[in-house]
Amino acid sequence: MKKTKWTAAAVLALIVMLCGIGPLSAQNVTITQVDSSKLLALQTVRLFLDIELPSNGNGVKTDSIRVSESADGSAYIDVPVRSVSRSANKDEGISFLFLLDASGSMWDDLDGKMTADASAMRITHAKKAVKEFVANISLLDRAGLALFNSKYSAVRTISSDVSGIPASLDAITKPSKEDAYTELYGSIKESLTGFGETGRRKVLIVLSDGENFPFDRAKSTTTVEDGIEVANREGITCYVVNFGDARDSNVPQIALGSGGLVFDARNGDELLGIYNTIRANILDEYALTYIAAMFPGDKRWVKVTYPAQSGFAESVRYYYSGTVLGSNTQGIQWFYILFIILPLLIWLFFLLFKLEKETTEAGIQLLYGAKNMHTKAFTLTGSQTIIGGDDTADITLSGNPAMKGNAATILFDKAKDQYTITAQSDLTVNNKPVRTRVLESGDVINMSGTVVVFDEAAKTKKK
Repeated sequence: MKKTKWTAAAVLALIVMLCGIGPLSAQNVTITQVDSSKLLALQTVRLFLDIELPSNGNGVKTDSIRVSESADGSAYIDVPVRSVSRSANKDEGISFLFLLDASGSMWDDLDGKMTADASAMRITHAKKAVKEFVANISLLDRAGLALFNSKYSAVRTISSDVSGIPASLDAITKPSKEDAYTELYGSIKESLTGFGETGRRKVLIVLSDGENFPFDRAKSTTTVEDGIEVANREGITCYVVNFGDARDSNVPQIALGSGGLVFDARNGDELLGIYNTIRANILDEYALTYIAAMFPGDKRWVKVTYPAQSGFAESVRYYYSGTVLGSNTQGIQWFYILFIILPLLIWLFFLLFKLEKETTEAGIQLLYGAKNMHTKAFTLTGSQTIIGGDDTADITLSGNPAMKGNAATILFDKAKDQYTITAQSDLTVNNKPVRTRVLESGDVINMSGTVVVFDEAAKTKKK
């Protein structure tokens, strides 16, 4: 009889089917944004997820969310999930940038006919919708405004003070004949490049009533693929709203490629409803933080899976690890030097602390742990010390859900007078992944996001 080899995914799918937990299964999962701003400092990446459940669903079972990473988009390895939050976007706020079409056709009426009645013009409906939307957003939300026709214009940078946006909208005037064209692709790229926000949910909402039609098509070389690339490099979700019968057939690719959606609006009321729907959908998202894999190279792929009624729903996105060091389109910023100086200062602190106050026993000192955990020293006693996240360990560092009960083991060889650390996975020493390593004083050990420093102790030094 031929034996069947069961994968972990197949076993979980069978359990879902046999246990009748269909109401918890997902119809669709979408990674709407990838935030790698803390990758260098904490080795963590944050994902924003839209998990669509059936109408009879009872809610998302967060411990069923699985995350994996790949260096080539083909071979994936599972990575530990550190936290999942349903209220992050509500608690932190959302950054919106409205990119508004101000080409000549926006001064036509809703049917695309020329009119002298300002109240009937598309631009009037568009202005009113933005005004009403920003007037009712949360105090934690931020908003900005940009325009485009033949060229791109950043009108108001993103800010928590949105009081000036209505006046900026009122100041928009009909362009001259030379400026009445539609530089759509290039304007999307520029707005993504100059977005300027970090570490929070970032949304670009593009409203256009026509196709990409630059004034000088020979010099306009920006493509849809350029827009997708910049959106993923900057970690921004693009939503596209078609406001007219003529629409660009390619620009929706930027929305879908960045985790966003495409909408059609026929009047100002529908337009305002779309804006409110976008915000409501974002507030309903989950924010998930995971420990990133240690892959070489700049580009990485991340995949999220969740049990579905038939197998698994999944979403795949790519991001750039290099954006945290300024390889993005904004260039190197002065404060990036802090990423180099701060680790050196921490190392110097522990070096001086050791010289001024030598200990008589080897140990580890907690440098970074779960929220509200304070710096604390732990003594290493005996020939074997197990470090983990529950009470079964010799040294318990609780509060980090990604940390295993047996995260690492430190062994002491009395004959060689040396300490060796071992672990099955998720362990780095001095920012390098290891399975086993002989420790030296000052080594920085990262166990699934919990960071400690090893102190060899004075008693192990030969006189």
